This record gives sequence, C-alpha cells and structure tokens, in this order.
Amino acid sequence: MKDSNPWSIASQSSCEAALLREKRCFTHPTTRSIASRLATRSSVARFNHVYVEHSSPSCAQVKRCFTHPATRSIASRLATRSSLARFNRVSGFTLLEVMVALAIFAVAAIALTKVAMQYTQSTSNAILRTKAQFVAMNEVAMMEINQEWLDGTQSKQITSQGETWQIDKKAQSTISPKIQRIELQVSLFNNEQGKVEAGVTNLVFFNYPAKARTQ
Repeated sequence: MKDSNPWSIASQSSCEAALLREKRCFTHPTTRSIASRLATRSSVARFNHVYVEHSSPSCAQVKRCFTHPATRSIASRLATRSSLARFNRVSGFTLLEVMVALAIFAVAAIALTKVAMQYTQSTSNAILRTKAQFVAMNEVAMMEINQEWLDGTQSKQITSQGETWQIDKKAQSTISPKIQRIELQVSLFNNEQGKVEAGVTNLVFFNYPAKARTQ
C-alpha cells in the first residue's frame, strides 16, 4: 500500500534536493581545485611528521659530522689520494717491467751495433777492392805500353789512390813461345809495420809484347 503521508513525501524531497546541491558543489571546478590543494598540503604535512619522527639525535650528529669543514677536507684528501693511487696503478710501470724493457732495448742496441759495424766494414772492404782493381788494371796497361816481357817473378811497391800497395807478378809459359800467362796480385802494404797485410785482388792476363811478336 502506497504511503500517502505528506510529511514523509516532503522530507524525502528535501533530502534529494540537498544531495543534488552537494553533488553540484563537488563537481564545480573551483571546489575541485580547493580539494586538490588541501590533499597536497595534507600529504606534505604527513611527510614532515614522519621526517621529524625519524630525525633522531644520532642522525643529527652524523649530519653535523659530515657537514663539518674539517671532515669535508679529510674526505676530499682521501678521495684525491684514491684517485691518484688508481691513476698510478693504471699508468705506472713496475720494476720488473722496467728491467725487462731495458734488457730488450740492450739486446736490440747490441744487435743494431753489430749490424752497423758489419755494414761499415763491408763498405770499407768494397772500396779497398775497387782501388786495388784500379791499381792492377793500371799495371797491366803500363806493361802493354812499355811492351815489357816478364821473366819469372817480380815485386814492387807503389803509392796510389791514397794507399801503399805491393804488386806481385808471376809469369808462366804457354803453348806459344810468344805469349805468356801472368798472374798479378795486389796487396795492401802497411808502412808502419813494414809488411803486407793481406791480398786484396788478383788478376790474370796474357802478355804478348810487340818485340816477342816480331821475333
């Protein structure tokens, strides 16, 4: 059975009207902005309350210790020393590494020195042989110009190309009585010691002077 009490109907209508006004109030932009700011302030207040609760005397003491100038200076020096130690470990060399490097350098230097000495000696010997060959060719040319016939052996000393040389010649007969085979050796002569040091070059040629050809 439907309720027909006028007081009940009026009360229900007033409640619905009040709910509608509250809903409109909360959905209004200005009301929502105010509610958001209130919620933010409430969160900040709770955070400050928690921070104050956890800010014990020991935490404050530690904080003062780390913010003290002397403590910060010591920490800075320790950090600098640590950085330098790491740099030295990375860029430095140990004594063993230095000794090994020096040993390798010494071996390489000795090898290069030997090679340089051998090259210098071989170059000097080549120059000396070239000079001796010029001396031997000049001697052959002089025998041909003078139409010299050699009997047996002959030795003499001359100065040429800035050196003193000893020329040893030895004649040998051939199947033709008008031609002789001559072995010529040019050696370096040491004036200070007065003796021949070593043979530098040898030359063999056939001598047939004009006098022998006309006989």
